[in-house]
Amino acid sequence: MRNAAHEFKLYWLLLLALGVGWSDGQSAFIAQAQGPRSGPVTGVIDGVAFEGDQYYVHGWACQEGQRGSIDVHIYAGHSAYDKPPGTFVTSDTANLPNEPAVDRECHDANGGKHRFRIALSNQLLRTFQNKKLYAHGIAVAGNVENAAIAGSGNFKLPMPKWLPDPPTPDFLDGPLVAAFDTRKDSCEQIDIPDAAARAFRDYKGTIYLIASHYVTRAGLGSTLETAKHNCQVVYQTPHDGNIADFNDYTWLNAFYNVDGKRIVALGHMEYHGWEHGQCAGKTDTINCWYNVQTFNLSGDGGYHFARPKPPANYFLSLPYKYQVNQGPEGVSVDANIVKVGDWYYTAMSGWPWPPNCGSGKGQRPCLNPGGTCPIRTSNILDASSWRGWDGKGFNVVFADPYRGLIKNPASHLCPQVPNIEFLTGFNYYEPAHLFIGTQFTPVETAYGPPGVYFTISPDFVHWSKPALALTMNQMLRREPEGNWSYAYFSLIDPRSTDSNFMTITDTPYLYYVRSDENHGPYQRVLFRQKIKLDWLAPFRQKSAVPSGASNAH
Repeated sequence: MRNAAHEFKLYWLLLLALGVGWSDGQSAFIAQAQGPRSGPVTGVIDGVAFEGDQYYVHGWACQEGQRGSIDVHIYAGHSAYDKPPGTFVTSDTANLPNEPAVDRECHDANGGKHRFRIALSNQLLRTFQNKKLYAHGIAVAGNVENAAIAGSGNFKLPMPKWLPDPPTPDFLDGPLVAAFDTRKDSCEQIDIPDAAARAFRDYKGTIYLIASHYVTRAGLGSTLETAKHNCQVVYQTPHDGNIADFNDYTWLNAFYNVDGKRIVALGHMEYHGWEHGQCAGKTDTINCWYNVQTFNLSGDGGYHFARPKPPANYFLSLPYKYQVNQGPEGVSVDANIVKVGDWYYTAMSGWPWPPNCGSGKGQRPCLNPGGTCPIRTSNILDASSWRGWDGKGFNVVFADPYRGLIKNPASHLCPQVPNIEFLTGFNYYEPAHLFIGTQFTPVETAYGPPGVYFTISPDFVHWSKPALALTMNQMLRREPEGNWSYAYFSLIDPRSTDSNFMTITDTPYLYYVRSDENHGPYQRVLFRQKIKLDWLAPFRQKSAVPSGASNAH
């Protein structure tokens, strides 16, 4: 299931490959067990230390005889096996490089990665401060029990330590409003906001507000503020096991209203190989993901979306077929569509593939280097007409690997463009003729601390360095006690005269999803809050089309 935790995992994979930093988070994936013998779980907590802007617990953990990295779960108060048991706090994976002594303790002659550095965020420490800390290693192979590692109970979870925030603009300009609260508004358990919010207006004047899941429903109303979640299903995932059909779990996450009745929807399709009996494991794991973007269309204003019969539903993908246990693999369009002049624009993102590829010593070359790149078309109704930016023009043609031999796969790859890594929203600010990209990063990057960022472009190709608007700590401080995560940020302006709400004024709404990680993955809220963008004035003044950008339009 695609949720905030998975989005963060994929985002960290992308950031690591791009070299923009890694500070906390989940593991990329658990390596498959190597070797026939499964020993006990072992490890040591080395200590708790404040580094950068938060505390981390350090140590190592492994399953003896297994090269695969194992997960480590942190508990507060007591061990998970005590009576009463402790309380789960957080988890991560012991997948950092380690010294030879650890390999010897792990009986790992091949030298795996078994050290961990697990972030203890201030929001968690607000709840668990001064309670004893326990760490449990989670076995990856064989009939082996999970176990608390050495040092458990010897350390305490520290008190929160909030560092002063860097200067940020005073851009919040209204109350925080819940647009969709799953505790009150869900039509079934899986009815959750699981993608960035999008809006469009149909031929009757009804506004649709959609933050899609793989069973898609919409909020309906005469205004953004009055749109109420409706239980009518507008799109139902077919869960097709034939990979070549590209019809497994699908999130509709980019919409474009053509004429009030015809609404194009781009779908993020995840092929879950483990559910079709193709993978080493039988549970949700990103090393069995294969992502493709699909084309869908409504003919009734958005009340129902239909899937063209394969292969007409194909939108874009990598030029490589799915490979079992070799994921995550594929690409995704996670932002909306913006039309300026004769062109429709959005961007596609992917992560490096195959796993552990790179240019380092001993690494295999990447067949896909990963990153994000702009794409465009002049015909929104022709899924095959989209082209990717190749550094000189929009010339990259996307190829379906299941419809014939691809002689030169590299020619169908879209290289990354700086400063738009994993943006989840695009808008157009007409007064300054600027595209605005919205990004939330849950980790420290080269741009700054975790938080909300905006980046601007005059041509959709050359983007400014992301500007920090709001830190994650600022968001967390206003929350009640709990364990919160954020994802899926976008701008939607109620004053937009465009039926797709792609244009914005100085006072749009910032929409985002907050997940309750203590009651995940189904307790979420889609929030909106009015903001003011007047602080972007200096960036507008500096904006100019760089030399060499003449091919962008």
